[in-house]
Amino acid sequence: MTRDRRAVTIVVPVYDDLPGLERCIEALLETVDFSVDRVLLANDVGPRVDVIEARILELVGDHDGFEYARNARNLGFVGNCNRAVLELDGTGNDVLLLNSDTVPMPGFLDEMTAVLASDDVIGVVCARSDNATIASFPYARRNPSANLAPRRTRELHGRTKYLLPRHTVSPVAMGFCFLIRREMIDRFGLFDEVFSPGYGEENDFCLRINEEGFTSVLANRALVLHTGSTSFSGDRGPSLRLEHERILLERYPFYGGAVALFLARYRDAVDVFADAFLPDDDVVRVALHLPGDLTDELVARVRSTLAAVSDDMVVTVIVPRSQVRAARQALPGASIAVGGRPRQIFDVAVALGALTTFAQLSALNANAPRWVLVDPVSHDHRWSLAVANHRASAIDRILRRFENHSTVWHGGDDLVKLVRMAASSEIDPVALRARWHAVSDIAEATGLLVHRATVSIRRLTALTFGARSPRLVARIRAITGRGA
Repeated sequence: MTRDRRAVTIVVPVYDDLPGLERCIEALLETVDFSVDRVLLANDVGPRVDVIEARILELVGDHDGFEYARNARNLGFVGNCNRAVLELDGTGNDVLLLNSDTVPMPGFLDEMTAVLASDDVIGVVCARSDNATIASFPYARRNPSANLAPRRTRELHGRTKYLLPRHTVSPVAMGFCFLIRREMIDRFGLFDEVFSPGYGEENDFCLRINEEGFTSVLANRALVLHTGSTSFSGDRGPSLRLEHERILLERYPFYGGAVALFLARYRDAVDVFADAFLPDDDVVRVALHLPGDLTDELVARVRSTLAAVSDDMVVTVIVPRSQVRAARQALPGASIAVGGRPRQIFDVAVALGALTTFAQLSALNANAPRWVLVDPVSHDHRWSLAVANHRASAIDRILRRFENHSTVWHGGDDLVKLVRMAASSEIDPVALRARWHAVSDIAEATGLLVHRATVSIRRLTALTFGARSPRLVARIRAITGRGA
């Protein structure tokens, strides 16, 4: 471990969840260099305060790298953090707020502090995790229905962390592992009590300092596992999240657009497709993009392709929203999805015919790191056709620049063989980044991707209603298929 860096006070807010706290303390004992850093355990008087206090004292004993404090009364997460950082810690160190349900991996703090020291405009650094919304690794999955085990995150992070940039600028950092430059605390304080007892306070802090020119970043090579959602049970958690999201959007109307812009543009391409760099199964997952109207010939080609697929390949047919009903009728039993930017990624995306719109190109870009083109635009030398098809030709030139394979239609069996060949090829991070940025730039420049700087009254009203009736909202979303 390095000792030529600024010291850190690791503040662990404690409430309940004794098993998680035990794992966290044990991990800190193994990963923290106490000749440089210290740990402050702040007990917020939860329902089993005496049991938890006794166990903390047993675990840390007379270890001089730990300090323990117990509040006179419950202050809530926000109040507990503010007291620990602003009153109890008099070191002047940088501060790492670390949830008690986390398990830091070796080297995490050296990496996070190195990122913080790399640029004076960085105010907050967050680690990557298995469970941390936009800091989750991987964020998008090849198989969203499968459970993401911590072991899988560790393996995948180990495979790709040195392919990623050392850090990524993001609109906000996640509060589960939140390293703050001391100057930020001295200038701006810490958390706004309006977010008490918790949820949204770290986002407000990041956006507040960003308005003053400081950034929040994800430290891509630091990993901290996180259980999550252990503080608030029943309806209280969803209610607080919705109410505090409303406050955030009222203060920062651009917040939703900023997160969407980050996900669509600012993440590294290796991060976007991380789950495809080290597949966790032997299944080839394919996005089969249909370019437009479902003609009889196109339907016949899709059926031929699906008939050639064996059990070790899963094909999802991607269609425009206007064609969903027709696709379901023409292709009964097939997996159908609407083109766009889904949370799922695939090993290979196939364009089954010429793509003629930037929306189709953008969807292909978001789906998979490898492309197979079937019957791309014909380069006819007649000017009449060149003028009529100039838009499709421009899209085709972009496609050809980044394709893995292109072919004319020879039948479903041949296409499936080509897809397998593409899926077995190594992903080139440099080429993938070039493609990701080129297509994203086109999508934004042409207005295909628009990230709003305002929030609608309808959205704010929905959040207010949701905060009052979270269970009803969850039921409505489940019925409408939008998720809880």
